[in-house]
Amino acid sequence: MINVLLVEDDPMVQEINSSFIERVEGFNVIGCARNGEEAIENVKQLAPHLVILDLYMPGKGGLEALRTIRQQELDVDVIAVTAANDRETVLRVMRLGAVDYIFKPFQFHRIQAALLRYKEHFRRNQSAVFSQSMFDTAREFTMFGNKQTNKKEDTETEYPKGIQAFTLQQVSDCLKGGAGEMSAEEIGQLIGMSRVTVRRYLEYLESVDKVKAYMVYGTVGRPMKMYTWLDEQKEQNV
Repeated sequence: MINVLLVEDDPMVQEINSSFIERVEGFNVIGCARNGEEAIENVKQLAPHLVILDLYMPGKGGLEALRTIRQQELDVDVIAVTAANDRETVLRVMRLGAVDYIFKPFQFHRIQAALLRYKEHFRRNQSAVFSQSMFDTAREFTMFGNKQTNKKEDTETEYPKGIQAFTLQQVSDCLKGGAGEMSAEEIGQLIGMSRVTVRRYLEYLESVDKVKAYMVYGTVGRPMKMYTWLDEQKEQNV
C-alpha cells in the first residue's frame, strides 16, 4: 500500500478527497492535517509515501510547508491540489519538487489519473540501485507530472565530481522558468537549496555555455552576479 497524508483545512473537502484517494486501488489515507504545521509534524511521525497538499490554509500555508519539507530533506513525494492557478505559484510548487499539480475544482478521474501515474513511478523506484534508464524515467515523471522528451545530453553527459544530474535539472529549470536574470540566492530560495550549492551548478552551466553570467553594480554594497539562460538557438548549438 502507498500511504498518503491528506492536507486540507476544509472538513467537507477533506472527506471527499479522502474517499477519492481510497477509491484508487493501492492507496491508503493514514492521516489528515489542517495546516502546514500539522502537515510537517505528521510527515515526521507517520512517514507517508505521498502528501496530497492544499496551498491555501490558515497559519502555515502549503507552499511554505512544501519548502520546509524540502529544506529538511524529508523523504516524501507531494502532489499539490489547490485553487491557486497563477504562474508564479505553479512554477514555485513544481520547482520545489511536486510530482503533480491538480487544480480545484476537479473530478475523480483527474486525481485517479495522478495517483495511478504515481503508483507506476513508486513501484519503479523501489530498486536499491538505479540504472541510467531508471533514473531517466523517474526524472521524466517529476517534470510537471508528465513524461518529457529527453535531450541527447541528458543520457550521455558525464558530469564532473560534485554535479548531480537531478540537482542540475532543478537549477536549470528554475533559471529557464524565471523572468530574465536570476541570482544564485534567488534560485536557492525557490528550490530550497543553499546559495553556495546553486552557485556551483550555475558555474558549471556557464562553463558549458548554457548560461551567461554578468555582474550588477549597485550604489551600495557588493556587486551581485546574475545569470540568464542562453536562448534556444544557442542551446541547440552546444
